[in-house]
Amino acid sequence: MKKLCSFVLSLCILCSTLLTGAFAATLQSNQAAYQLTHDPIGTEPFAYSETESHSVTLLPLDTVIHSESGPLLYIELFTYSEGSGYWSLTSVATNQEELTLSDTDHIYHISTLDETAPFPNGTLDRGIWVRGTQSSSLHPITITGEPVDEWAVDLVNGAIGMNLIPTHMKGQDLRTPINRTQFAALTVRLYEAMSGQSIPTPATNPFTDTSDQAVLKAYSMGFTAGISKTQFGANTLLTRQQAATMLCAVYEKLGGTVTASSLPFSDADQIEPWAVTPVSFVSTNGIISGYPDGRFAPNDTAKQQDCLIMALRMYQNLKP
Repeated sequence: MKKLCSFVLSLCILCSTLLTGAFAATLQSNQAAYQLTHDPIGTEPFAYSETESHSVTLLPLDTVIHSESGPLLYIELFTYSEGSGYWSLTSVATNQEELTLSDTDHIYHISTLDETAPFPNGTLDRGIWVRGTQSSSLHPITITGEPVDEWAVDLVNGAIGMNLIPTHMKGQDLRTPINRTQFAALTVRLYEAMSGQSIPTPATNPFTDTSDQAVLKAYSMGFTAGISKTQFGANTLLTRQQAATMLCAVYEKLGGTVTASSLPFSDADQIEPWAVTPVSFVSTNGIISGYPDGRFAPNDTAKQQDCLIMALRMYQNLKP
């Protein structure tokens, strides 16, 4: 819960002029949407601490950020510390209607307050990280502000730019493990992107623990099964060999043929018999890589950012 503050950001960075006309872009974080007067022009990673990093969305100077929820913006201003090498919080403003990016020296974490929450108000969403820039050389990309590891930033941005990220993963920390519901939604988004066809929502639901439409679509297409006849296991985490198997099910539904080849992994004997062919297929086709030490680690839980990258590689390498 974040405490309300009464002071305003320095140097008049908050613009009081109401926006008119159409917005150029939208950034979304969980339940909140932020309208922009300019399109994002890239991203860059930054370190908040020794163990925590985020990806900041770069926006042209004079971009106005305006919440759909009205004057409920909670804005944290971060300044780079030469001593620590990290960006640190220097000031906060609350109950703002919009923010104008007037300099390139600060990073802003913008979230929306929940006006229905008791005092002090809580935030409705995880927020978005933004920074003003004068550069126009970065590749155009619209992202939703999810934290990822630095090495994964460009690949995750590529997946998001191809509209592969499902709603279930927006606003989430993509460095964390993926559950069965999220991956089912990812397979639906991947199939629709690769086939150009929408999957209709089934009329029946065999599960008692979920009514999620993406899950039902994935189940109807054969991308996934339940953990029992009536249980889907919605919040159960997914392993790497399970991810490989579900991706192969998507490829077969697209008309492709999944064939086995040799397994170049030192722990190949740990892969379940039902996953041997899928694992060999995705590794051969550059969809899922092994670890630098030669292992595939079939029973490791798959991270959300890794699964987005798997979807990206499948789209790039196997699209009909």
